[in-house]
Amino acid sequence: MHCTSRETARVLASLGTLGLALALYANSLAGDFVFDDHSAIQVNPDVRTNTPLSSVFKNDFWGLPLSHAESHKSYRPLTVLSFRLNHHLHGLWAPGFHAVNVAAHAGVCVLFFWACLGLGASLAPSLSASLLFASHPIHTEAVANIVGRSELFAAIFFLLALISYQRAGRKDTTTPSAWIFLTVALSAVSLLCKEQGVTVLGLCLVLEAKNFLLKPEKIVPVQSKNRISWTGHLLRSSVVLSAIAALLFIRIYLIGRGTPTFVDSDNPAAFSPHWKTRFLTYSYLCALNVWLLLLPSQLCHDWSMGSIPLVESVADYRILASLSLLAVTLTSCTLLARRVISHKRVRDCGWTELSRSFHAINSQGNKNLNNNNTLTVQKLTLFPTNTKKRPSNLLEWKRWGLRSKSSVLLLVSLSWVVIPFLPASNLFFPVGFVVAERVLYLPSMGFCLLVALSINSFRTKTRKNHAAIAVSLLVLVFSAKTVSRNSEWGTSRGIVTAALKTFPGNAKLHMSMGNILAQQGDRRCEMFYRNAIRLRPNYASAWTNLGLVLVNTDRPKEAEEAYRTALALKPDHLNGNTNMGHLCRLQGRWEEARRYFTSALARRPNLPTLHYFLGVASEEIGTQRDIEE
Repeated sequence: MHCTSRETARVLASLGTLGLALALYANSLAGDFVFDDHSAIQVNPDVRTNTPLSSVFKNDFWGLPLSHAESHKSYRPLTVLSFRLNHHLHGLWAPGFHAVNVAAHAGVCVLFFWACLGLGASLAPSLSASLLFASHPIHTEAVANIVGRSELFAAIFFLLALISYQRAGRKDTTTPSAWIFLTVALSAVSLLCKEQGVTVLGLCLVLEAKNFLLKPEKIVPVQSKNRISWTGHLLRSSVVLSAIAALLFIRIYLIGRGTPTFVDSDNPAAFSPHWKTRFLTYSYLCALNVWLLLLPSQLCHDWSMGSIPLVESVADYRILASLSLLAVTLTSCTLLARRVISHKRVRDCGWTELSRSFHAINSQGNKNLNNNNTLTVQKLTLFPTNTKKRPSNLLEWKRWGLRSKSSVLLLVSLSWVVIPFLPASNLFFPVGFVVAERVLYLPSMGFCLLVALSINSFRTKTRKNHAAIAVSLLVLVFSAKTVSRNSEWGTSRGIVTAALKTFPGNAKLHMSMGNILAQQGDRRCEMFYRNAIRLRPNYASAWTNLGLVLVNTDRPKEAEEAYRTALALKPDHLNGNTNMGHLCRLQGRWEEARRYFTSALARRPNLPTLHYFLGVASEEIGTQRDIEE
């Protein structure tokens, strides 16, 4: 089969993107289990093959039943299945888990390149966008952190669904309905990998609008009643809207009526009683996420515990960031929309002039008429009469059409940034984080395409290489940051140390460093626990862990005070009740020990160790009573 130079260039571009993605994340293969990997993989019973396979589809991402009061309702069974397969093949060998993530990211980069081409972007901006995406440092959390696989798998099926929908809209497609239903099926699979996956259907609606705007205008004589055919666009849009409603209904049905349970430290704005504070804070967080895409210099794996203070007043200088984002977005959308609409105003030609042109050409036996007696604008070369920049010849028409096409692609790119971010925006429901870099994995695709198209728009005959140089510099800077960030993600201590440099006032980070040092037997852990308490005096978990350090260093009286403080702050604290029960057990205070173990069991009734120690305490109480009698 003959391969054209155009096809060869596309294949080489795909291979280049693939190679860059693999090279940049090669150093993440040596990484360990860090951050949420412990909860989602190491101690998650659903990952192990000795648990029933059906439990994967009954429990949430963290192994808790969806009906459990503490479940986060994150239903991602296909991602958990991939963890389970990893564990079946090589146990808890971290490099094997990391290899799947790196391969998945590389695959996403290649699919993204072909998706950009499918949108109508030329080779240069498509390649630029895919290289920027492959190297962007914001993706390190999704790739180097194993639990980020949910983002990667969702992105794979997101892009496959998008490409399938692009195929459905092509003129040479003989079975468009099959491609539409394949799109719906792939979006459902993406949803089962990560909640954001379903947003691909929203982007498909944008593509439908794009296809209509870029479709060659069909002008008909005045006598015709059906001037423009909307049937195909309406039918496809109706199917997509129905699919969105059906998938959301099924998901709500699967996770139950309950809502996720979060604490105020996860998302402080959600717990604010003032709507103005919530609105101002969420607006600022949107601007902050855009800033992270623009300048990913200060990254952090945990933005909770007051890392970002609430925006409580319009006098807060940070409101300027929100207003700037709003102004830039509205201005860009307005300018681009005006350019597209001016291109679309065929009716301004005047139906009288059109009718005369139609009859004149028809009388000459012109073959430009189609079966529906419809004449295309491109063949008549008719343009809006009230447009100041109206093309005067065929070459100008071509350039004018290309400018309109680039405007539509820029609007699609903006939509690609916004739509996948909506589930994390707090617009429809509060989420369990302030900022999470991993959720920017899908929106960053639109961002990278937007940047690539913008840079390419400045490309001229005299400045052909300027765009390539600009993209190359960005890729080099991004690549250096990505490789450096991967090394920080290699160990728990490395990622927390880096985070403390970014947010030294984050109590949870001090707590995490204390836990790491405690596991290593380093007594400096006490200092970090006390730092966490100093920054957040009502931090019950920090008081509990401090108490454990005090017990292990033969300071039982101080330990008991720490435990009692923790339980005063949170009476149902699992570790607080468990540790206090053990302290009472070691001191022979069996009645108190039983009471604390019972309280702990109320939180985790299926924990075998708690049942054991409760039985020991009950047995000792019975023995003491027998002796007394």
